[in-house]
Amino acid sequence: MIRRLKLSNKTMLLLSLALAIILWLYVNIVHNPGREQEFRVALDTRGTIPQDLIISELPKNVAVRVQGKNIIQLSGVRSQDFQATVDLSNLQEGVNSRPVQVTAPSGLQVVQVNPVRVEIKADRLIHKQLPIIAAIKGEAQYGYTALEPVIEPNLVLVHGTATQLKNIASITINIDVTGATQNVERVQSVPLPTGLTATTEKVKILVPVTRSLPYRMLTVMPSYTGNPEANFQLVRVIAQPTNVQVYAPEAVLDKLESISTETIHIEGITKDTIKDVPLQLPPGVVDLIPGRVEVAIQVKPKQPVTEPEPPKDTPNKDNPEGADETKQTNKGME
Repeated sequence: MIRRLKLSNKTMLLLSLALAIILWLYVNIVHNPGREQEFRVALDTRGTIPQDLIISELPKNVAVRVQGKNIIQLSGVRSQDFQATVDLSNLQEGVNSRPVQVTAPSGLQVVQVNPVRVEIKADRLIHKQLPIIAAIKGEAQYGYTALEPVIEPNLVLVHGTATQLKNIASITINIDVTGATQNVERVQSVPLPTGLTATTEKVKILVPVTRSLPYRMLTVMPSYTGNPEANFQLVRVIAQPTNVQVYAPEAVLDKLESISTETIHIEGITKDTIKDVPLQLPPGVVDLIPGRVEVAIQVKPKQPVTEPEPPKDTPNKDNPEGADETKQTNKGME
């Protein structure tokens, strides 16, 4: 009898648990239909945007809260089961307010959408021709001046929205000439604000650099050392060009009479020679144009030294024998 009572108690316990579950399901399904759940739904668009308009970026998704009749109805529902769209048809330039339309699975009621409307900013696409300006940075070396830059092309056609291009009057490109002693040439990309494009991506910029110091034409004096080979003698040493432009302050130029080459060694040469030789830069001189010259060295063989021959007696035509006229005259006088 005791054993049968224990089995009956277990059976009663299981039955009570099953009845409790059934009662809980009955209450939630039948008497508590107001179950709600929120989903993040991707926002899609429909309709065609006019070709000359561009719109601001839309939200990627919206929050959709729905209500089901019971918990069973909401189970297994996913975000992909919803559709949220905004209509882009007939947009006007400026700000457009459009509702978000949501389609929910059958049997679910949409109770809230966030945002319920989206603000769409539509801007007109235009193109505008803008000048390119080169802004010189830094300074050329002392004695040189950077002149007005030359830009090719100096105009560029830029595409963008009317709002973006409204306050842009030109495009500036920086170019550094620090320490320059000659023309500065660069090929640089056209810098554009984000969202703008140009038909020309690169431009060529030339900044002429000239000397700002006075100059004077001075004679080149070749400097050399040594002698030709013993059987040759030096004829001449000539620089080409014979004159160069010397750039320096006036006080320095007033003290200069000529410009010397670096020393040329001619020891033992036996033929005419041409050497490319740099010029010496005197103190205070900024530049020499050209900075090198060609020096022509001309030599020739020495002539041999000969002893002079003694003079020969010349026969007299009246005295073919070559007699001494003086003696004959003296003899006649006797």
